[in-house]
This record gives sequence, C-alpha cells and structure tokens, in this order.
Amino acid sequence: MATPRKIAVTTEVENGKFVENRNLIVDAIGIYEGKKVTVTIERHYNKRSNKQNRYYWGVIVEHWKNILREEWGDIYLESDVHEFLKTNLSFEEVIDESTGEVAINPITHETIRKPKSTTKNSTFGQEEYHEACRQLAWEMFQYQIPLPNEDLEQPIDVQFK
Repeated sequence: MATPRKIAVTTEVENGKFVENRNLIVDAIGIYEGKKVTVTIERHYNKRSNKQNRYYWGVIVEHWKNILREEWGDIYLESDVHEFLKTNLSFEEVIDESTGEVAINPITHETIRKPKSTTKNSTFGQEEYHEACRQLAWEMFQYQIPLPNEDLEQPIDVQFK
C-alpha cells in the first residue's frame, strides 16, 4: 500500500493532550515509520454552512446575475457570476517564479490574479466573503443585496438607489 501524502485528523486538546481520535493519530504516525514528516497543528474552524451556501447561490449570485444583465447588458450563468466574484474578491496574486515578484499582465499592466476556491471557507470567512459581495454591488452600482435575515420571499428585482 502506498503511503498517503497527507493525513488529517481532527481532535481536541485538553491539558496539553489529545482527547479525541488518539488511536487514529497513533495509527497515522505509524504509517510514516522511518520517513521524514512535517507536523502542522492548526485550529479547527467550522466550514461554511449549507444555509450560507444556499444564501450565496440563491440570493447573492442571483442578484449579481440581474445586476450584470441590467447594467452591462450581459447574461451570465451562475458559474460565471461565481467566477467573476471570486476573481474580484477571493483571489491570490500570481507570483512570477523567475523574479519572485507579483506577475503583471504585459498588455494591461495589471496584477495577474488567480481566483481562490470558497469551498474551504469557515463560517466566518464565508460571511466576510458575502459582505464583500454585497459591498462590491454597492460600490459599483449603488445596489443593495438583501442580508440573509431580510425578506427573501419576494421575487428578485434589481433595485438601484
């Protein structure tokens, strides 16, 4: 059996000791017997919730589809709107490996951005992303996307202020 590249085990720490999944941790260590390993310990955060995901796709993305149609005359699929939002709000700058500096588009002279996935966002990180999506709609078009607790039963209609 091939040695896995990575094993992740969630546990809780009390008094400096692992209190959950101790046997799994011991087994994982045993798999790498005789090999050099890197041990990383990071705080566990809850992943974005299904409710947040429904709000994002059902409200934010739908409103953005309507905004882009009304303002730019373009019709976008949900996946295209998602990529648009990630490119503008959830990205990392591409590094030129030969220079170690941020890569610049030679034609537009703008920083080259690579969209980051939102699937691993924590619940807090996802809410920050939602807020950024709402803020961008306001900054670009003075359009207010409703918050999750606002009345969402009404049909989505583009309303500019």
